[in-house]
Amino acid sequence: MKNINPPGLFDEQFQLERLTQLKDPLVKLEQYIDWEIFTPILDVVFNKPENHSNTGRPPFDWVFMFKALILQSPYSLSDDAIEFQINDQHLEN
Repeated sequence: MKNINPPGLFDEQFQLERLTQLKDPLVKLEQYIDWEIFTPILDVVFNKPENHSNTGRPPFDWVFMFKALILQSPYSLSDDAIEFQINDQHLEN
């Protein structure tokens, strides 16, 4: 049965604690991989003058998108599925 109540103040914290107790592989990855070490490389690749514009929607965080691409393969997510998950998660946050 789907929960029709809006999320409470501590629901996200409780969910993260539960995932940690269940040994969620994504939580383990966060412990072992310092994703921010990729920031300088991604800045060089994507921070080009022709990529700068004041029009349109601001881009997603590059490290976030890098994580999504890395995690897409082991979880067998299609491009459409990963796009759905990204949009779904960003709307919740």
